[in-house]
Amino acid sequence: MPLDPSDTIAAIASPSGPALRGLVRLTGPEAWSIALDGFEGEDGPRSSTRAERRTGRLRLDGLRRPLPVALSLWPEPRTYTGQPLVEIHATGSPPLLRQVLGHCLARGARLAEPGEFTLRAFLSGRIDLTQSEAVLGVIDARTPAQLDAALRQLAGGLASPIEALRDRLADVLAHLEANLDFAEEPDVDPLGARALADSLDEAADEVRRLADQLRGRDRPEGRPRVVLIGPPNAGKSRLFNALLGLDRAIVSPVAGTTRDYLEAACDCDGLAVDLVDTAGIEEARGPIEGRAQEARDSQSDLADLRLECRAGDAPAPGAIGRDPDRPTIAVWTKADVSAAPEIDGLIATSASTGEGLDALRRAIADAIRSRAVESDLPAGTAARCGESLARAGQSLGAAAETLRLQGGDELVAVDLRQALDDLGRVVGAVVTDDLLDRIFRRFCIGK
Repeated sequence: MPLDPSDTIAAIASPSGPALRGLVRLTGPEAWSIALDGFEGEDGPRSSTRAERRTGRLRLDGLRRPLPVALSLWPEPRTYTGQPLVEIHATGSPPLLRQVLGHCLARGARLAEPGEFTLRAFLSGRIDLTQSEAVLGVIDARTPAQLDAALRQLAGGLASPIEALRDRLADVLAHLEANLDFAEEPDVDPLGARALADSLDEAADEVRRLADQLRGRDRPEGRPRVVLIGPPNAGKSRLFNALLGLDRAIVSPVAGTTRDYLEAACDCDGLAVDLVDTAGIEEARGPIEGRAQEARDSQSDLADLRLECRAGDAPAPGAIGRDPDRPTIAVWTKADVSAAPEIDGLIATSASTGEGLDALRRAIADAIRSRAVESDLPAGTAARCGESLARAGQSLGAAAETLRLQGGDELVAVDLRQALDDLGRVVGAVVTDDLLDRIFRRFCIGK
């Protein structure tokens, strides 16, 4: 993103459309002088460089009377961008705000590019790259869980453990390189290979857990994914329709009617989720069944929560693997046809009578909300960081294996440097102009 950070930039920072109040934001070396040009304070001129709020009137070209405004002025370096920053608060009329913006541009400010305010905050070291993405996550949040996740990341919830891990790995790398530089010195204390290998394995597991949490979180809708699985003719499609309150899936007494997955937004006790119906679990008898299995398995892998459907008149399926990162709710369908067995946690439902549907919706919402703190991350971070974290985990695992095989310290050091680079890309210690452009161009102007 080839932008000059020494420019003074300005943009309308309030949402589009009319409102009681609106604001124009400026930052850069000349932000204060541009904002105060034509401003008449009610308490007279002041030259203070301390943070302050001033009320008065702003003379605008083309406007007969001065516009009543309030100025919030902050000096560097303890501002959002690390530079002098001003917000001009005025009546939230779009034409008036455009005139205020034009007033600033005519006096030397440049129109800000999308995300340029947050970019300057990153470049000045006020926030790291994951916190920059969290700003967009706050803006784009559609559910309380997404907002909560973005706010936690903005507070350093993702970057802090990664930075701590990078510090530990940097210390290990420094010790290894000291061993290489002074291998002949008798007073150099080499690291215990077995203990170091165990430590690197723990670090690799930590990184892989985080990568697993990110996997599948880059969906643009950002809604949790709830996938129905089970044997053919287990009532999945009928339950799918009943939860939606719409006839979206084809329902037939013939087993194997569903061949592809079908998804729709569903309200579960106030929580919006993507509900997904899939083909039954059975042995593939041809290419069509094989494709259906692939589609079902891919959706199961992306699931935040799986509904394992069973019914008394359905054939017994093969074992369904339990994944602690993707919890499962056991559901007994067709409860009006056959009584549910006494199994702890099993929810009995009937698409025909409505039995158990509200209880299932509450269980889905509770399961998703209970895991929101540990698994939800802003979608942009998930899309960008997954590959870097996966590579870092592989490099740490390779370094641990080299130590156990009594390989050379120089080979271990190579893998550690690669892991440090990949973790650095997550928090922004290693960046390129192309990466910054891809991240910040998704922002709106004024943020």
